[in-house]
Amino acid sequence: MRGMYPPGAGSGGNGMRVVVTGINGQLGSAVLKAAEERGLEAWGMSREHGDITNRTGVMNFIMHHSPDLVIHPAAYTYVDQCESDPDTAYRVNALGTQNLALACAKSGATLLYVSTNCVFDGEKPYPYEYYEYDATNPTSVYGRSKLAGEWYTSNIAHKFYVARTAWVFGSKPVPGKVNFVQRMLQIADERGAATVVEDERSNPTYAPDLAEALLDLAETEAYGIYHLTNTGVASRYEFAQEIFRLSGRNVPITPTSLKDFKRPTPPLYNSALKNFAAASLGVKMRPWQEALEQYIREAILN
Repeated sequence: MRGMYPPGAGSGGNGMRVVVTGINGQLGSAVLKAAEERGLEAWGMSREHGDITNRTGVMNFIMHHSPDLVIHPAAYTYVDQCESDPDTAYRVNALGTQNLALACAKSGATLLYVSTNCVFDGEKPYPYEYYEYDATNPTSVYGRSKLAGEWYTSNIAHKFYVARTAWVFGSKPVPGKVNFVQRMLQIADERGAATVVEDERSNPTYAPDLAEALLDLAETEAYGIYHLTNTGVASRYEFAQEIFRLSGRNVPITPTSLKDFKRPTPPLYNSALKNFAAASLGVKMRPWQEALEQYIREAILN
């Protein structure tokens, strides 16, 4: 299986040994690919060979491979389902992260935990963005479970980063899930029109760009909490407009409000993140529009 053993083991670029969780997801797969392309010794963990909820299995995996760095994007990300199944959300996002933090503490590895904009309540007035130092106040089970993962990371791992991100889209298909870009294109092709909320705002983030930024951040050894997204803020409505424009679809879009879009998860109006801390280290990402254009050109139009 790709990622189980390092390509060119023993001759990796800067000698860093990396374990990546969630390699069947759009971000985990992008991180593993980016690590391999940098010539790093990289191993992937997925349920098939490293279920993060199995404490003994996680400990054995980490101790066997002896990584310098564990990048942990694996999560239970079915946000609405978390509301009806909080046990699974906490088991994966909180206790799974605890298992990795314990293994990193024992092995001496650095833990880089990928968290979410959902640790905030979305009540910050637009156009302001959340700094890394703003108080967290998650309103959903998903957000609370991810914040619990942040707690385990920062209280157990001796060397750690917490990297919050938002609205991730990427090129790897994930069974049973579609990202927002894919969903908008499906709606456009099936219905010829779309209705999209205009009062939900955050940062569209391209998984391959985020993967590179995570690896860049890990090289700084400046441990702490960071926000990593593509530059710029958009509403879902503006995001959809750009998706249709770049994909050549002339689709009418009707704006609507979150209060009219019923779902189990509490609404998150403005959860945009400001990359302040990482930018001070030189870790920045390009505008989301440029990233979206590349994604659509390479993954959709080809």
